Order: sequence, then C-alpha cells, then structure tokens
Amino acid sequence: MAHEKDKNMDLYRITKSPDIPNLVANQIIDRIVSGNLQPGDKLPSEHDMTRKFGISRISLREAMKLLEAKGYIESHGRKGKFVKLSGGPALESTIEGMISVNHEKIWELLSVRRIIDSEAARMAALRGTKPQIANLKKFKTDAERIGIQNLINTKEGGKLYARFYNDLADATNNTIFAHLMKSISSLLKGALPYSRQKLMAVPDSSDMFYTQHMKILNAIEKGDTDGAKASVIEHIDWLEKTLKKILK
Repeated sequence: MAHEKDKNMDLYRITKSPDIPNLVANQIIDRIVSGNLQPGDKLPSEHDMTRKFGISRISLREAMKLLEAKGYIESHGRKGKFVKLSGGPALESTIEGMISVNHEKIWELLSVRRIIDSEAARMAALRGTKPQIANLKKFKTDAERIGIQNLINTKEGGKLYARFYNDLADATNNTIFAHLMKSISSLLKGALPYSRQKLMAVPDSSDMFYTQHMKILNAIEKGDTDGAKASVIEHIDWLEKTLKKILK
C-alpha cells in the first residue's frame, strides 16, 4: 500500500489497497480526532473526495456508510455530509472508533498504558495508604464474587478492571498524576470493549487477568516498587502479545 499526500486537504491518495473504504474512513477519523475537522463541519463534496483520494464513487460511498454507522458523520441530504455535532457513539468513544477501523492504533494505546499505568503502580507501592490498598484489594473479592472466569466475558468484569486502575491512580497520592491518569483512562475507556471482545476467544484469559493483577496487588502491598511496576508491564506485554496473535 502506498500513499501520496494531497497538500490542499491533508489527505492521502490511495494508490494500492485491498480495503479502500476502511482506509478512507480512517483518514477522516484521524482528521476529526486531531481537530482538523470539527463537529458541524461539512465534508468535501463527493466529486472532490473521489479526486483527492483517487478512488471510485462506490468505494467512497462505502466509506461514508461506515463513518455514518459508527456515528462520526451524518447526512443532511442534498446539503452534504457533516461531522456529527454530538451524541454519536464514536464521538463519545473516539479511541474505540479509531481502533475498530484501524487495529494498529491499539499498539499505540498499549504503549501509553505501559508508561502511565506502570508508573502509577510504582508510586502506589511507595505512597499508598492502608485504606487505598484496601480499595485495590476489592478487585480480588469482587472478581471472586462474579467468578474469575467472567473477568473478560462480562461488562461487570470490565468495570472491575477499569475501577482497579482508577483506584490505582488515587493510590499514587499525587493529585496531578492521578488527575492526568484518570483523564487518560476516561479517553481510552472506549478501547476496553474492543479488547475484551477479542480476548474472549483466548482460553483461560480471565484466569490470566486475575493472576496478573494479584501479582500487582501483592507487590504494592509489600511496598515493592520495582516489582509493582514490572508486574504492570508484564500484564501490558501479555495483552499486546495475545492481541497480536488474535488479530493476525
């Protein structure tokens, strides 16, 4: 696959690809995420976009259908296509939408988590109070309550996972870092359903999640800063390796 940049619209002509609609949709999503296209902005005309992308009308229309289905754009009839103002599932969960169109984005997500979450675990092991560690340990009791095997394949398990990292942020006892971590977590939460859906196909993945987080908890409780950080990195590395196998 090769691209040639269009200087006027900051788009790339698609010269070779087995999946043109997804590539077109991904370019539009990237422009929305970066802020180059704002809610309410009108997309270029069908004629202009087919010329700029170097594709057929059929391929462009398929891309537009994909973007509408994901909630990024809406049609105003003869007036054209517009970036959706609000309420669209993809606009509320931008990262999930990006990953569903371009799976490569998930490796960027995991790179961010590998840095932020591992440092949070190190700080929690160093500064976490007994009440904060007790909150983290609720992951164990709640996971056992819903069934360890359900950590991956239920929404409740996904909520426990998200809550663990929210509690981890609090346990850093660094208000700026915690605020930053929670802001990022809120932004990235859209990817959780995607990852969970893919991991359901992996045997014993829920057991692995449980075991890995018990290791993180034990290190934090012992005040083992290096162990806590390494355990989170081990968990993220496992996620990346496992998801890459599935997606291939």
